[in-house]
This record gives sequence, C-alpha cells and structure tokens, in this order.
Amino acid sequence: MSILMTKQELFDNKVSKVMPMHIGNVYDKRMKAVEGYIDLFSVHPFSGSEVGTVLDDVVSTRGKMIRPRLLLLASEFGSACKTAQDRLCKLAAIVEMTHMASLIHDDIVDDSDYRRGKPSIQKKYGKDAAVYAGDFLMGRISYYMMKEAMNRAGIVLSKTIEAMCAGEIGQAMCRYKEDVTVEEYLNNIHGKTVALFMACCRIGAMESGCDERMVRNLELFGECLGLMFQIRDDLLDFTSDVLTIGKSAHKDFQEGIYTMPILCAMKQPGGREALIPFMRRNAEGALTLQEMFQMETAVTRLGGVEAAWQEIKKRQWQAEAIADELPQCEYSRLLLKLVRKLGTV
Repeated sequence: MSILMTKQELFDNKVSKVMPMHIGNVYDKRMKAVEGYIDLFSVHPFSGSEVGTVLDDVVSTRGKMIRPRLLLLASEFGSACKTAQDRLCKLAAIVEMTHMASLIHDDIVDDSDYRRGKPSIQKKYGKDAAVYAGDFLMGRISYYMMKEAMNRAGIVLSKTIEAMCAGEIGQAMCRYKEDVTVEEYLNNIHGKTVALFMACCRIGAMESGCDERMVRNLELFGECLGLMFQIRDDLLDFTSDVLTIGKSAHKDFQEGIYTMPILCAMKQPGGREALIPFMRRNAEGALTLQEMFQMETAVTRLGGVEAAWQEIKKRQWQAEAIADELPQCEYSRLLLKLVRKLGTV
C-alpha cells in the first residue's frame, strides 16, 4: 500500500476509531466499574449552575476511554492483577478524569471553539465555568488518591501532570516560531500527550505487582504508543481537505503550531524558502484558503507527509521490539495488534 492516502481517506480514518478497535470490547465489563467510579468521584453540589452543567456534560460525554483501557491492559502482566481489580478500576477512572480536566483547560488556553468537530466546553458555557469545572476535577483527583492511599500512583500522576503542563507551555513558546525544531516538537508532544500514556502503563503495571523491569518495558511501550498517536493525530489535522473543509482544516498551522509534516519538509533543500512566506502570512492572519492549499501541496512535494508517516513506523518498530520482550500471551498479542493497527496507513 502506498505510504500516501487521499485527504478524504485520512480525514475519515480518525485515530479515535483506530485505537479502540483492538481494546474496546476486551474490558467492557471492567469499564462499567471504571465509569461508575468516574460518576462517583465527580459528584458535585452545583446542580442548576453553569459549573454543574459543565461537569455533567464532560462526565456524560465520554470518548473511547483509551487511557483507562490501556492502564487495565498493562495491569494484566502483574501477579496481583486479579486481587487488585477494584483499585485498578479506581485508578483507571482517575487517569480518565485527568484527561478530561486537561482537555477543558487546553481548550481555554487555545481559545478553541471546537473539540473533535463539536463545540468545546468553553465555547458552550464560557471560560469561567470551564476553568472552575477543570479545577474541581483536579481537586477531586487529588482527594480520592489521598483517600485511597494511592501514594505511589499519585507521585507518578503528579509528575505526569507537571509534564503535561510543561508540554503545553513549550508548545505555546514555539507558536509562530519559524526555526522550531523537530526536537522541540517531540519534547512538547512528549509532555502534552505521551506522558499520560506512559503513566497509564506504569501505574497499571506497578499496581498489579509487576517487577521494575516489566514496569519499565510497559512504560516504554506506552511512550511509543503515545508518540504514534500524537504524530498521527497531527498528520490527520494537516491532511484534512482544505478546499472542502475550509478554515477548520490545518488548524494547527493556522494557530502557529508547526507539526511533524511541516518540520520535516522544512529540513529539505528549498523547504524553508518554500514555506516561510506562508508561515509569515499566516502569522499576520492573512493566509487564504488557496494559499493553505498551496502550502499543503508544497509540504507534500517536499516529502513532509511521507516523513511523518515514516516517524510513526519507526515508533511502531520500537514498540514491536518491546512487545516481543513481554511474556507471550493474549495481552502481549493484543498490544502488538494495537500498535500495528495504529501504524497502518
């Protein structure tokens, strides 16, 4: 199969549809418990208020719950997995609540009107209510981790939240920066996205009794998976059909966030000369739809899209090597299927 796809095929093949394909129905029974704990941990006394409406909206509008599923999957390699089921489900609920809070805050910082094609929380209810709701969730996370004496997992999650903030700050510092490097981009996505994938794997393995070598291997697998997930997500944003979708296409580029396809193209001979004029007009808010299409064409011609896919494949090969070192069982095969599906064009 060619490394390239039509823009519409890429747009239709969303990451959120890829990952749960191999993990979605494996933990449906246990996920009922996770969802129950999310409901319990997010109970609030704000009924009838804007903040209460935000919390109800966020908690009821659940996605594929990839992160808690990943935590539960990593826990299968530990000797105490069966006896620690309830605790693991609570931790899975907590990592999903962390993700929920981070999305609320990200949309506020980015001033985003939409999240996955639907109006964002801050667009629907205002920034004040969104801020309070996100902070409330983070407070509940801290409370229940201390209440349940989840000290080791709490340390991991606290450092993860720090890394997520650092990634978002780093990305903000790189906005509209013409000389941003691939290394800076990777550092930023490592914080804002990859860190939570790693934490899910580490917490799941650690809390189920895995030894440190197993914990580290699963954490490294989560790192590869998170990198693949974010690079692919960035690539899908870049390859959305600008002439059909219009201003909602190339959202990252329009916001001055230059992702892997752009940065790889910039490294090619003639890449900077071809792309910097578009970047400067974009920073001035003067880039037209036709010019965005021309920019996309230049990036593709310079090999930026293909190079981004090759980076995904590189991380896939690393993840496969890690999976080969895990005990060969139903769950290691599941991880292998997952990473291969995510690495498929």
